[in-house]
Amino acid sequence: MATYTTLPSKEYDVETSLYLIDSASESGITSDAAVVRPSAVRWLPWCLHLVLFVLSISAGLLVKPASTCSSVKDELLGEHPWDLTVRFDGSLSRDSSPFKGPPSEKVDKLWADLVPERMMVISEDVFQTINASKHAVKAPSSLGKGRLAAFEGFHYIHCLHNLWKTHYPQYYTEEAEFAREHRDEWLEHVDHCVDMLRQKLVCDADPGLITYSWLKNHYNPHPNFNVQHKCRNYNKLLEVSAKYGVEMESLPEEGIRRPEGGKVVDFVEPPFDASVEE
Repeated sequence: MATYTTLPSKEYDVETSLYLIDSASESGITSDAAVVRPSAVRWLPWCLHLVLFVLSISAGLLVKPASTCSSVKDELLGEHPWDLTVRFDGSLSRDSSPFKGPPSEKVDKLWADLVPERMMVISEDVFQTINASKHAVKAPSSLGKGRLAAFEGFHYIHCLHNLWKTHYPQYYTEEAEFAREHRDEWLEHVDHCVDMLRQKLVCDADPGLITYSWLKNHYNPHPNFNVQHKCRNYNKLLEVSAKYGVEMESLPEEGIRRPEGGKVVDFVEPPFDASVEE
């Protein structure tokens, strides 16, 4: 059974936006330590847990965190395990994270580094593993053979950043002006982002446990959002995106246009059902 000890001083990784514990040996956490989860079976005898654990090992059924909603496949990323031990910074202080306000060029640069302005060209082999519409756009021959794609993780960060920017209309004046002049379109975009993040959070169903602390001059318990998690390495997405990516600034001014004389299937909206023909 994994034991937990006091964590070492935190080291900030700007690119992953998380406080990382680089070494399990330094942190006192065993390599197979996982996030503490709510126990719905606490009343079961501990001997039953031991028997099941031994049987799982003997059968080669080693349990490891995984996201059943993920569309990222090993053919593209290789190994991408949940092997980072991370304690989230849950402080309400605006000084606790460089990604918090007030906005500035430095803060904008940090957010921009998390969401590179590029698309990838993925191979047909990778494309066949993701259950996407067979009519997904193919890359122009000038960019290589394959399909256009982007990591969904980048889209989530993009959405989160845009929601954050709405709180600073005096700084992000261009976005604020668009929101005023194109109110319906702006609200559609906001609702889209909120619902995408809702679906992702429900999909992951984070079982981390928030505990409570007594604070000076407070009569009631205060939630401690500094919860430990097991995470994947976000930098891996940045690395793979750079390897297979096409920088947007390198594209023609008109962007990527539909092929002349080529047969394509047009949709009113991107298809939800991958098998839909039109």
